[in-house]
Amino acid sequence: MAMNSGSKMTNVLLVLLSASVLATVCTIMYHFVDTSYETETAIRATADESQIFDGVYVRDETVVSYTGDGAVIYQIPDGGKAAVGDAIAQIYADETAIETHQQIEELEKKLAVLERISNVGTLEQAQPETLSRQFTEYYKDIVFHKDQGDFSAVSEDEQSFLEAYSTFQIVISGGEVSFSDQITELTAEIASLNAQSSAPIDEIKAESASYFVSHVDGYESVLTVDGIDDITPQLIAQVIANDTENTEGNGAIGKMIAAYDWYMVGMIDNQDLKYQVGDTVTLRILTSSAQAQATIEEIRTVEGTDEVMVVLHSENMTSDFVQNRCEHVEMVLGEYEGIKVPREAIRFQDVPVVDEETGEETGEVENCRGVLIEDGEEVVFRRLDVIYEGNDYVLSNLNAGEGYLKLYDSIIVEGIDANGN
Repeated sequence: MAMNSGSKMTNVLLVLLSASVLATVCTIMYHFVDTSYETETAIRATADESQIFDGVYVRDETVVSYTGDGAVIYQIPDGGKAAVGDAIAQIYADETAIETHQQIEELEKKLAVLERISNVGTLEQAQPETLSRQFTEYYKDIVFHKDQGDFSAVSEDEQSFLEAYSTFQIVISGGEVSFSDQITELTAEIASLNAQSSAPIDEIKAESASYFVSHVDGYESVLTVDGIDDITPQLIAQVIANDTENTEGNGAIGKMIAAYDWYMVGMIDNQDLKYQVGDTVTLRILTSSAQAQATIEEIRTVEGTDEVMVVLHSENMTSDFVQNRCEHVEMVLGEYEGIKVPREAIRFQDVPVVDEETGEETGEVENCRGVLIEDGEEVVFRRLDVIYEGNDYVLSNLNAGEGYLKLYDSIIVEGIDANGN
């Protein structure tokens, strides 16, 4: 009888143990199958609050004219700076005289290179490894500037490449390679051209320290600082559509831009009122790496459109900002760095309010924006301190403090509802 009782007890224990094991297995399977979450690591990211538009320069410009006979050759490149008394342009009798002058200049450059690399002092200091590295870099510069359309820089790169490569040839040959014959030929050719050349018949000089541009567009007397109040969206559109040279038959050969400050006007979308008068922004020219700080001077509403006209003022003058009338620009209001959070991961939960002085809960709750994260085996709500909002993500403060999302947290983006279920 005792044995039967013990047997029954054993069976009961086995049933209970089996049930416990089964429950444990089911729980594990449930969590494995039904509570597996898709997560995304909280990483550092940056973003710009910016807008791209076509901007029109407004500057005080002085047109330079020449009404006499002859052909013009410029002494300063577009966007180049001229000091008082510097020659802006020279006038020759005809195009043939200019071509002869240009030929002499090119040959003199080549002669100077050959004489420099043939100098004993230069050869004694030259190292093959250094020269090889130099002419390889110069070759890369030639390709880069050619792709950029900067042919003035290409010419300079070619001269540097020729000098480094020719010096390399002399050094590795132990002095057997010589350019003495070429030097003699170039000297004779330059002397022959000089005998045929003629001096310029006139010269135009800068009357003030200015930036020089060799073309005019006909808007020099329209897009002035004093007339900025009269500029309309229609005029802006007209200038952008007709951004071509227009000398108006007045003998204009270029213009001088003396003032260091300048304005830019354009049409932007400001429905969210992110841009305000007085804001400091960065203007980036999208066709180059140039940028400058500017201030929003005015925002004008325009009837019949959701856009506004923005007037920007800058005191950062460089050659990049004088060569054109219109520019495709990016206006950057702010640059932000924070923790990137996809919008689909954002949840709202009631969070106890904590007294800032005592650090104790007040008994009240506050509905806060945040995310759910995996913290070990737990699902925890972390608040967000949003510093930037993009279309499909936000940036949260990197150092918001206790209870907020931190770098490298595992953000749950799918597989859980707002209540953590």
